[in-house]
Amino acid sequence: MKDLKELRKEIDAVDAGLIELLKQRFDITEQIGEYKAKNNQELFCPEREEEKKQALRETLSGHKNAKYLESILCALMDCSKYQQSNNTYGTKDIFLIGMPGCGKSTIGRMLAERIQRDFIDMDVLFRETYRISPSTCIKNKGEDEFRANESELLKNITKWEDSATKDNVKSFGGGVRKRVISCGGGIVVKEENKEFLKKDSVVIYIKRDLEKLTSKGRPLSEQNGVEKLFKERAAKYEGWSDCTVDNNGTVEECLDNILKFIKIC
Repeated sequence: MKDLKELRKEIDAVDAGLIELLKQRFDITEQIGEYKAKNNQELFCPEREEEKKQALRETLSGHKNAKYLESILCALMDCSKYQQSNNTYGTKDIFLIGMPGCGKSTIGRMLAERIQRDFIDMDVLFRETYRISPSTCIKNKGEDEFRANESELLKNITKWEDSATKDNVKSFGGGVRKRVISCGGGIVVKEENKEFLKKDSVVIYIKRDLEKLTSKGRPLSEQNGVEKLFKERAAKYEGWSDCTVDNNGTVEECLDNILKFIKIC
């Protein structure tokens, strides 16, 4: 039997070879990403990914370490997707702001899936964090308390990126996987939130015609009316954002316009 020193030398030699192969692989995936971006092709192909995974399972079938090898190689494919996404769409968080009902959550989920980011819906996160929905909090505890909690939540979201200690923030390559974050419609009410929104991020204002917005289930819209809320917030939506995207057509059109912007910003 080989001694420990000899076995470690063999591991070092294998690792050196793996590193060189991984360098070559990431050089190639980078070129693939550049080609797709230049030719306006979809950056990710689920069918191709599934074919690769199926071929991998067949190749590893029966091997005693199959589950470990599959885990490593799937993680490698994920890192390649993050590499292509960051090279094409940048390395900043993307915040979506706009009136309640403008489509931030729906478009945010689609955007996150398209560019391989984590998605955070602040209304959902508020409910999970404080054990109360935003609408119930406003009704039962008042808007001031809701806004204070909302601001604290936003501040913590930016802290998660700095510390990478939050369990639901995925990390890779020594850094934090960037996110798409859908904000509540009134995030612009408190001036202090601007600092957190603008911190190493892209802020996109999703604008929708007022007659297409619903106030149902939204206490502030029901109480004050959509037009009044819009007048109070419109200047900040415009002033805090890096880009305004219209959402009066299809959500796919809106999404495409966002993708075009974040490619060049």
